[in-house]
Amino acid sequence: MSSRPVLPVLLLTSLFCSTVFTTGQATASAGSPLTGSPITPVSASGAPPTDIPSGAVRLPASPDPVDTPDFLVGLVASHADDYATAAKAFSTALSRDPNDPEIARQAFTQSALAGNPDAVALARESAKHPGGRTILTAFVIGNDAALHNRWEDAAAAYKTMPGDALTRLLAPLLQAWCLAGEHKSADAIRLLTSPPASASPAMPFYLVHAGLIASLNGDTILAGRLYDDARRQMPGRDLLLTRAWGNWLWQSGRQTEAHDLMRQMTSTDTALAIAAPELQAALTSPPVTAPVQGLAHAYLLVAFLMHQQAEHADEGDGQQQINIASSMMLRMALTLDPPLAIARLMLAEIEQDLGHKDVAETVLKGVPPTDPLTRVVQYRRALLDDALGNIPAARQILESLAHDEPQQVLPSRALGTLLFEQKDWTGAITAFSRAVDAARASHSLEWTLLFERAAAYERMGNWARAETDLEEARKTMPDEPLLLNFLGYGWIQRGIHEKDAVTLLERALALDPDDAAIRDSLGWAWLRTGNVRKAAELLEQAAEQTPLDPEVNYHLGVAYWDLGRKSEAIDQWNVALGLKPEPDDLVRIQNALAFVKSSPKADTIPLENAPPVPVK
Repeated sequence: MSSRPVLPVLLLTSLFCSTVFTTGQATASAGSPLTGSPITPVSASGAPPTDIPSGAVRLPASPDPVDTPDFLVGLVASHADDYATAAKAFSTALSRDPNDPEIARQAFTQSALAGNPDAVALARESAKHPGGRTILTAFVIGNDAALHNRWEDAAAAYKTMPGDALTRLLAPLLQAWCLAGEHKSADAIRLLTSPPASASPAMPFYLVHAGLIASLNGDTILAGRLYDDARRQMPGRDLLLTRAWGNWLWQSGRQTEAHDLMRQMTSTDTALAIAAPELQAALTSPPVTAPVQGLAHAYLLVAFLMHQQAEHADEGDGQQQINIASSMMLRMALTLDPPLAIARLMLAEIEQDLGHKDVAETVLKGVPPTDPLTRVVQYRRALLDDALGNIPAARQILESLAHDEPQQVLPSRALGTLLFEQKDWTGAITAFSRAVDAARASHSLEWTLLFERAAAYERMGNWARAETDLEEARKTMPDEPLLLNFLGYGWIQRGIHEKDAVTLLERALALDPDDAAIRDSLGWAWLRTGNVRKAAELLEQAAEQTPLDPEVNYHLGVAYWDLGRKSEAIDQWNVALGLKPEPDDLVRIQNALAFVKSSPKADTIPLENAPPVPVK
């Protein structure tokens, strides 16, 4: 059966560090320390540590204000992740019963999740109650002090965090930036480069922050040494380090080296490549110009690590809780540095994953057009508009990006995918072709891009061009089931290379034995080459796996008819008619029903080969 192109995605990993940060000190399971519930870090041995913070957010067994509608509304809204509604409801309930510790904690937690400005006052209120001091109250109270340049108060608030693996990783960064805010840069750098810090798996990131603090203090020689040490220890490419080191090179009169460094960062990543000109221009300025921005990047680091962990966790409540915790860390970062584009990009991705597309859209609108990553934000907004059904807006953004950056692969490819889904085959081919040309020029052509263009050519009716793309893709991925299926099915549909088609499809099914599409394709190939009984067996299995696929039901109907099971065949085609088949499949189904009506005693259904070139 035919295949659809692969949707491109924005890889935010490259915006931070291209290597997964694998350490037990940053992993998590169900629950979140940010809302008071503990994240359970896993040690290298796989066992959970014993220093998990207590005070988990939980529903009270028998809440006193159970007869209060606001409290019940808050419970329902919080379970639906509607933070704004929950915050408003719990705050109203708290005003009626200010001494209830559970309501105070819920009101604060939901307000913090919603990013409400009254979260600071609610944090102080919650902290008054037994068990009310959590990591989240420490963050909110500490951040407020930092924003008002009360650095000693901020450091004291951060020290109230319950001790666990997460806080052990974050605490040195928070304390160091508080020291920097007090103009104690030497103490801050000493903290981040001390033996305990050196033993942390986050040491490369500590060195980056130490370099930023040295740079803010005007100690360029020390900053350069720290950046160089960080580069040597960093497990992958890191955008913050690249920008900081690049600015250091620029300020040192080594502009060519600075440009080369940023070029290496952007040329190896399609997402960052969109913003290459702006990132080059930004080398003249340091990425962090104030201690509060440094604090924001500290939260961003931990949010990134947690988000990576969520991507590798099992789907379900555990993954969702990690993402919620990660989003809270990002909101802490944005409290301190509202325009921070990387935080907004990551937060938008998480909110969309959580089903909050409208929230994600609002988050992205907070990035100013002067930010070096503004093109990446525009690209992400286009994908979000597409997901929200705002196709004209998405298309306009992608067309603009593709026009402004014709040498970049990602915008043209995303535009091709959008147009493909809108059945604009001509437009999709044009966009994919532009992406292919750009990928060839940068020596980054992937088989998936050729696959996508081949799908558009096939839908356009130009099999010859589709076949060319598929054969080129096979040179790099000879055992890719998707390619083998697409090519083999295309040959069978056109009555060409039938023996080779069967061989390809048998190989594809051996490589991916659970794929219903491949099973259908091979069954259809066996049917068209005369092995009807064997074909029917495979097609029945495919129909069981994908009962709502009209093409599979049509194929099975043909097999039934050829086996003499005529009433079952007609039933199968009628089912296929009700499943909104593609136009070409609709014609085949209607032709089959018309044929058996006029020739009810026919032993086989006549099958026409699809044309290899567009019909004029």
